Amino acid sequence: MDTEFPEVIYHYPELHRSSLSPCQNYSIVKKNVNAMKLIQLGLTLFDPQGNLPDFGTEFCFVWKFNFMDFGMNEDLQNSKSIALFKCQGIDFFINKLIGISFADYDFLFMASWISIATRWLERNRTWITFHSTYDFGFLVKMLSQQNLPHDLSQFMQLVRMYFSMKVFDIK
Repeated sequence: MDTEFPEVIYHYPELHRSSLSPCQNYSIVKKNVNAMKLIQLGLTLFDPQGNLPDFGTEFCFVWKFNFMDFGMNEDLQNSKSIALFKCQGIDFFINKLIGISFADYDFLFMASWISIATRWLERNRTWITFHSTYDFGFLVKMLSQQNLPHDLSQFMQLVRMYFSMKVFDIK
């Protein structure tokens, strides 16, 4: 899983990130996630042997979702980050026209076999991520259709509810 968002706009300038407690780190993540909108989500699914889904074809599949809800003129953003996204080929105008809405993504995710709604898969599902606090933050905000909860333990309950008990962040 990987998300693209308008970069961090709030931080603790007096502290190095590694010296923050988990609650302090969550506080700044929450402030940023609640203030911004997700631009893009990438998902790669694979089985325990590392095989990507092919759906009986000669091709393997990964998914990238471009969201229409982010507005260049309305939403908070880090201008350097937006410039980098444009250089990497993200077209914000096209995303506004034909991107997927948060509401449609929420519905499709919850109806899919990867959502926690299909509990029988939960024991076998593991999320492997890299530096994913913001990734899960934006997805929990989108799926719950609410700002992130006040404290870290409530946030972790939502992560477990939407995703699973098995989350490994390699970083």
